[in-house]
Formats: sequence, structure tokens, C-alpha cells
Amino acid sequence: MIKKFFLFALALFTVTVTVNAEPTEVPLTVKTQPNDGGRPRSPIDIPVFYLDGHTLTASSYTVGSTVQLLDENDNVVYSTYIYIEGDILLPTSLSGTYTIEVTRGDQTFEGEIELE
Repeated sequence: MIKKFFLFALALFTVTVTVNAEPTEVPLTVKTQPNDGGRPRSPIDIPVFYLDGHTLTASSYTVGSTVQLLDENDNVVYSTYIYIEGDILLPTSLSGTYTIEVTRGDQTFEGEIELE
């Protein structure tokens, strides 16, 4: 009896561990870049974000950026300015697929996120 309980508890713990997956990186692409008449002198540093549930973690190259979530009609449903690296708590009322648009200076990056 104790052995069955131990196996059940172990199976339950294993399921719990697999449910808590690592945050996923939000892939962003360059939408617009500076148009100063020439090629950029250095590579463009694309902002890096990680999504875990409704928490968007701003990491490298994000300070000084504006983040917007757009619905399927390109309406802005959420917007924030990033002062420091760290977590951005998205409203839990949002669910579905959204376009994420990140603007830093005269550069814009975009990607897609899925909120449940």
C-alpha cells in the first residue's frame, strides 16, 4: 500500500514538473529600421523577450523601448514603456494571438505571442 502511494506521489510530482516549462523566447524580426540614406554601420541589436504565461520578461536591448500588443485588426490592446530590464505583467483578461510591436528610437520590431 505504501509503495503504491509513493509511486502515485512520484507520478504526480513528475507531472507538476513538466507542466512548469521554461519561458519561451518571443521571436522578433525587424519591421522598420533607420532610413538615413545608407547602410547601418553595425548590426541591429534585436530586443529579447521571454514569455511565461502572462509575464513578459524584458531582457537585453529593451530599455527605452515601447511595447504594444495589437489584435487581429491592428488595434492596440496594451502598451507600456520599458524603463528597466525585468518583468512586464500583461493583463490576464487578454487571451489569444497578438502581434507584439517593439519600438526603440526609429527602429520597430515585431513578432507574435499566444496568451492563454
